Amino acid sequence: MTRSIESRLILVFGLLILMVMFISSFFIIDRTKNYFYEDVQKKIEFMVSSSLIRLLEDKNLTQERIQTIVDQSMKESQYGFMIQKLIVTDSRGKVVASFPRMDISFFPSDEILTSLAGYKVVKREVEDQAMVFAFPIKSGRSVERALYLEVSVQNILATVTDIKNILLMAYIVAMLFSLFIGLLFAKTLSNPLRKLTKQALEMAEGNLDVKIEVSSQDEIGKLASAFRTMATNVKKYISELEFEKQKLERILQNMSDGVLAVNSKNEIIHINESAKKFLKGDVKKFLEYIQNEENRSVTQHIYEVDGWTLEVSTAAFIDSYHGNGTIFILHDITQQAKLDQMRKQFVADVSHELRTPITTIKTYSETLLDVDDETVKREFLSVIIKECDRMTRLITDLLYLSRLDSGENILKIEEVNVSELVRFVCEKMRIHAKKKNQKLLCSAEENVVIEADRDRLEQVLINLINNAVVYVQEGGQIEVGLKKDGSYVKITVDDNGPGIPEDDLPRIFERFYRVDKARSRSLGGSGLGLSIADEIVKAHGGKIQVESRVGVGTKFTVILPVKNTV
Repeated sequence: MTRSIESRLILVFGLLILMVMFISSFFIIDRTKNYFYEDVQKKIEFMVSSSLIRLLEDKNLTQERIQTIVDQSMKESQYGFMIQKLIVTDSRGKVVASFPRMDISFFPSDEILTSLAGYKVVKREVEDQAMVFAFPIKSGRSVERALYLEVSVQNILATVTDIKNILLMAYIVAMLFSLFIGLLFAKTLSNPLRKLTKQALEMAEGNLDVKIEVSSQDEIGKLASAFRTMATNVKKYISELEFEKQKLERILQNMSDGVLAVNSKNEIIHINESAKKFLKGDVKKFLEYIQNEENRSVTQHIYEVDGWTLEVSTAAFIDSYHGNGTIFILHDITQQAKLDQMRKQFVADVSHELRTPITTIKTYSETLLDVDDETVKREFLSVIIKECDRMTRLITDLLYLSRLDSGENILKIEEVNVSELVRFVCEKMRIHAKKKNQKLLCSAEENVVIEADRDRLEQVLINLINNAVVYVQEGGQIEVGLKKDGSYVKITVDDNGPGIPEDDLPRIFERFYRVDKARSRSLGGSGLGLSIADEIVKAHGGKIQVESRVGVGTKFTVILPVKNTV
C-alpha cells in the first residue's frame, strides 16, 4: 500500500513526540520518586540521630526505660505517623522494645543483623510499599543495641501516581496539539509537492506546456524551478528532434533510392515510397532472397524484379529487442544495366559490322592474287572499294554520333527556308523512287522559315525519305508534308510500306537496331541512320515521332521549334 508523504510525515512526527514523551516521563517520574525517597530518608535519619540514638546510647538503660523512650519519641516526633514498625534489640538481637508493642523475643531480619555488625542499612521494599532502616547504637566502639524501622511510602507512591496521571493528561493534550501542528506542517510541505507531482505526471504524459506554479523560495521552490527549466529544455529538445525526424523522413521519403528497415524479427519498421515502388509490395519475397544462406554473408546484392534492376546494400543496427536489425538501401541501376547491355551490344554490333566488310575485303584480296582476268580483277576491286566505302560511312557515322553524345556544339544555326529545303530533298530523292516505280509526293507550306543547321536538317530528311524508298515495295507511295503549327513546324514522311511491328517501335532509334536485319545488311544499311537523325533533331530542341501498323504503313513526324533555343 502506497502511503503519501503527508501521512508518513505525521506518523514520523507522532512517533518522535511519543518517544520524547516516553523518555521524558520516565526521567521525570524516576527523579520525582527518588526525590521523595531521599526526602523520607533524610527526615528519618534526622529524627533517629537527633533523639532516639542519643537517648538509647546509655548501656545501663533498662528494658522498661527503653520502651518508655520509644513510646515518648513516637508521640513527640512529627514523623511518627510515617513509621509502621519500630524495634529495638540488644546486642544479641533480642527484642527489648517495639512500636507498636509486640510480644516477641526475636524479630527475624537481616537488616538487624547487619546493623549489629556496625553498619547502617537503608532499603526500599517496593512490594510492601515501605522503606526499611537499621541503625547500630554504639557505646564507645562496641554496638550495644540495634534500631529497626519500617517507614510507609504509600503517600509517595500515591503522589507519584497522581503525577503520572497529570503527565498522561498533559501528554495527551500535547500529543493532540503536536499532531495538529504536524498535520499543518505536513500539509504545508505536501501540498506544493502534491501539486508538483500532478504537474510532473502531466509532463510525463506529454503535456510540456503545463504551468508549474510553486513559488516558494525553499528547496521545493528550487525543485519547481528546476522542473520548469527541465520542461522548457525538454520541449526545446523534443521540438528539435521532431524537426530532425520530419527532415529525415522527408529526405527518406523523397530519396530516389529505396530504404527498407527491418528488426531482428523481420518486422518492417520503415519503408519509403521508392522501396514500395521497387518491390511492388512484395517485401517477403525480397527478404527471403536477401536472407538466403548463400547471400547472407554478402553485403551487396543485385536484385531484379518486374523490370527493375536494384543494387542492394545492407547495414546492421541494434533494434528495440536488442537484436540485430537490418537496413537495406535499394539503388536503382536499371538504366545503368540497360546502358551496360547496350554498350555490350554496341561493341558486338560494331565488331560485327566491321568484321563483315573486312572479311569480304580479305577474301577478295586473296582471290585477286590468283586471278589473271582483267575483267574479274576489276569486278573484285569494285567490291573491295564498295566495302571500304561502307566501312568509311560506318566510322564517319560513329564519329558523328560520338560528337553529338559529347554535347559538342556542331550545329551551324542560321535562318533556313524549310519549304525550299523539303522540296529540294524531294526532287533529289525522286530519282531513286522512280527506279522502284514509287510515287513521291511533296506538300509543303510556302515560306516556312526556322532557325536550324541546313545541312544537318537535310541529312535528316534524306535519311527518312531514303528509308521509305528502300523499304516500301515497288509501286508504293511516299508522301512528304510540311506545315507550321504555332511556334513549331512539322515535317512528315508517310508511306504505305510493310510497316514496323509494335514490339520494335520503341527500339528503332537504338544504334545498330534493325527490324529486318538480313534485309537491312543486303541493302547496305548500317543501322545508324535513325539514331543520327534522332540525335540531330534533339540537338535542335525537337523530337521525332513514329506511327506504324504492319501491312498499312509508317509515318515519321519531325517536330522542330521555329526559334532555336538550344
